[in-house]
Amino acid sequence: MHIAIVHYHLQPGGVFQVITNHLESLRNVSDATDEYQVAIFHGDSSDDVSNIKWPDSSRVRVSAHAVAELGYDHWPESPVDSTGLAANLLMAFKERGFSPTDTVIHVHNHSLGKNVSLPGALQILAGHGYPLLLQIHDFAEDFRVEQYQKLSTALDSPSHGMNEIIYPQAPHIHYAVLNGRDRDILSKSGLPTDRLHALPNPIVALGPLPEKIKVRQKMRVERGISEDHPLVIYPVRGIRRKNLGELLLWSTLFKNRASFGTTLAPQNDAEKVAYARWKSVAEDLRLACHFELGESFSFKENIASADALITTSVAEGFGMVFLESQLVGRPLLGRDLPEITSEFEENKIKLALLYQTLDIPIDLLGKDRIYDNVLCAYLDVSEAFKSAAQHKKEAQDALGRILSSEVVDFSLLTPLLQEEIILHVHEHREAVDRILDLNPILEKSLFAKHSQKMLVSNKQAVQKHYDASSIGVKLQTIYKQVLQSPRAEAVCCLSHEEKVLDSFLSLERFRPIRSMS
Repeated sequence: MHIAIVHYHLQPGGVFQVITNHLESLRNVSDATDEYQVAIFHGDSSDDVSNIKWPDSSRVRVSAHAVAELGYDHWPESPVDSTGLAANLLMAFKERGFSPTDTVIHVHNHSLGKNVSLPGALQILAGHGYPLLLQIHDFAEDFRVEQYQKLSTALDSPSHGMNEIIYPQAPHIHYAVLNGRDRDILSKSGLPTDRLHALPNPIVALGPLPEKIKVRQKMRVERGISEDHPLVIYPVRGIRRKNLGELLLWSTLFKNRASFGTTLAPQNDAEKVAYARWKSVAEDLRLACHFELGESFSFKENIASADALITTSVAEGFGMVFLESQLVGRPLLGRDLPEITSEFEENKIKLALLYQTLDIPIDLLGKDRIYDNVLCAYLDVSEAFKSAAQHKKEAQDALGRILSSEVVDFSLLTPLLQEEIILHVHEHREAVDRILDLNPILEKSLFAKHSQKMLVSNKQAVQKHYDASSIGVKLQTIYKQVLQSPRAEAVCCLSHEEKVLDSFLSLERFRPIRSMS
């Protein structure tokens, strides 16, 4: 079988790691006899792929190839050219003998707005009889304002809407999603369940870690990180939805008692402003919160150095850290995301140290002020999604209910209000005491003796349900189903495409930090 993996680039990061793990998972299917010729088509000819070590084997042979115009685009400076991109891909497939009868095209995040020519190009490929597996890691509708506006502006026309292009439908077009939430959204929007597949990310073991004491000594010398306090690592690229303000609140609440660190800076210009804000706040307050540790220390060194890992993210497609932390035997602190973690719980992975809200006394800011700021931010975002009027009354009622108690979740605040809380906590010991009293899980999770039995049990559950071999069996089965699908020339759209946006755009799911700097 030929597998054509299509992605915008091969830069280190989430999707690239998933692609690598998928290849590893195919190689790890113990009783398989199928052979795969895998070609990874990416869009940036400057990508240095010669040093990438793919998980080749006698059964899985891998190569990588640059395709003109497949990378991140420069729209509107460059026009939408689906026909040209499709022609380039068809030529690349033909040169390698990848025909519609023996090839599955596995595309990652085609609908996220990184390249507005790609969705239309995929429709053309489907018209040529190529079966598609479109794997959605993230939705533009999930409060990704810049991407959604770009897609809607570039693809809407008098003859069709954006969703008719980005969610193509035909018997030989299948979709893969990471979690039950996304599966339900697409199913309710009209995608037949026989073409909708659950494909969790495989979790591949890191292997032996460096010696902790040596890494900590190195960190003390190079970054001034104390060896006398617990070190909590947030292994993340610091984009807005990762909610770095909440990490700074942790650092402020436990100043002189613990150190915190993140690993990578954002690469996207739209994310850099917010990141610079939090970095500046940490420096001004002289917090023991260290940024970009991944520039000085390897990923394994960062994990080895940690007494615990943390996540404060407000939105994830899959949430690798929830599972990877258990695999490396490190307790995970911070924010729970039940729409993601509920499936982990069903698989006997207990994340008992997480909280669903970090409660802040409303009187520190004032209820009316919070209401006005959050509602204004929500309506601004809704306007960007062309639905402000539709959602205004619902949002007012929902926000009134949320603010009916004496506390507010820190993640609901705008960046300016978050910063104000951090400054207030830094200057007033009584505010520290109030917040820790409201949130006893913070101190308990950071300083209590952690259950080794639970860590071992969680590790075993992760290995059982998410290891490379088990996900490899799923992936192999999906590929066969996609390849055997009947072909159809006509490509249509979702019957209820508006439900995709409606499923995400509620005030209960809204967090201002995702769209504000």
